[in-house]
Amino acid sequence: MLTNLWTIFFLALRELRDGDDRARTPEPMVIDDRAAVRRFSEGGATQAAMRSVYDFNARALSALIPEGGRLLDLGVGAGQALAYLLHRRPDITAIGLDLSSPMLAAAENTLAQQGLASRVCLTRADIAEIPPAVASEPVDAISCLWTLHQLPDAEVLTAALRQIGALRDRHGAAVWLLDFQRLASPRTFPDLLTATEPGYPGLLREDAIASEAAAFRAAELRGYLDTVGLGDLSQRRTWPLRLMQAWWASARHAAPGHARPWTEVPLDPATRRQAALLRRAFGTSGLPRPIRPPVRG
Repeated sequence: MLTNLWTIFFLALRELRDGDDRARTPEPMVIDDRAAVRRFSEGGATQAAMRSVYDFNARALSALIPEGGRLLDLGVGAGQALAYLLHRRPDITAIGLDLSSPMLAAAENTLAQQGLASRVCLTRADIAEIPPAVASEPVDAISCLWTLHQLPDAEVLTAALRQIGALRDRHGAAVWLLDFQRLASPRTFPDLLTATEPGYPGLLREDAIASEAAAFRAAELRGYLDTVGLGDLSQRRTWPLRLMQAWWASARHAAPGHARPWTEVPLDPATRRQAALLRRAFGTSGLPRPIRPPVRG
């Protein structure tokens, strides 16, 4: 772990020298390649790096969802992250949107295998043009994990954020956005994976590198959020390497300090270590307060 930390600090120092004029390289908005969907789904089930992000996402997002609440998950993907949350919050239900039919099929399979299907309504839809039937459903929180970087350009990103803003205004819902941030150098993320995840599967590694290259920088995202009336969202990035960014706001009717139910699910040792590093990288001050102490079960 110490070697990993020294590597991260070295790469962060190198980032400072490389400036911030790296151009964005968009990814396909819809992942219809069934092999790519299978890789992503299997990675979410087996790879500590991905599972640690799901753990962090679940802990932070849970702090925003009231007891018995309902979540709208934009870009549900293969359903792994949502399943992570639902196991830890057995009191909540969710609506999951995705534009990829193969991803939705993978999510349906994931949720069914884990006994969670009855608590989720999956819908094929564009998050930049949410169907009125979905938009009218009351929700307590809106989440978007590893999805914004897949939007092709600023116009579609703005449309998606405008949808989130409209839903927030309509329902008073909390908002949680978690994604990569594009780094200054195209070398940094591949070098980080080589040093810290030498066994990371090759094609999954390529997918991750492409996602980081497609990510919006925090300053860019701030501008688009301001444009659609979401400028009040709080923001935090990982440190010292600014690889990931989180944006959030509590529900407008939230009760400050109200404890949410939480069931602790044991993590394997590798994921537990990665999750601890990620929490340290984000820090705790200012983020949605994690659930402590856990309810054992």
